[in-house]
Amino acid sequence: MEPIEREYPRRQKKIKAMVSIHIEAPAQTASSSVRRDRGIRLMAETKDISWSGFCLKFAALPADPENRFSPSQAHTLVGRSIRVKISKPLITLWGDVVRFDSRLREMAVIITRVSDYDLWQQICGQETSQ
Repeated sequence: MEPIEREYPRRQKKIKAMVSIHIEAPAQTASSSVRRDRGIRLMAETKDISWSGFCLKFAALPADPENRFSPSQAHTLVGRSIRVKISKPLITLWGDVVRFDSRLREMAVIITRVSDYDLWQQICGQETSQ
């Protein structure tokens, strides 16, 4: 199998971030078919970044009653919305999860929106670690 070449090359860069993953969950009432958005928040660090996406590395995985972070359920995270807040420099990234490896505790994300595109472009162009 030939390796897939990315449109935007990724650069190894470690940036600490607060991650919020939005998981739609059934409402608590048995008679209701209403669904509510239940977010999971945890700390992570970028492994690599590019203009169009990034990979997150988690030191620990959250407690999750549905075991979505387990190897057998990891596929259920794919397609979920994610928000990543970085405090230094101050920027927020929104995207969708495209891959999650529970064994390596890594998540690949494609970016759909950025709070400051100029700053993100600058961060992606820098080669030194934060």
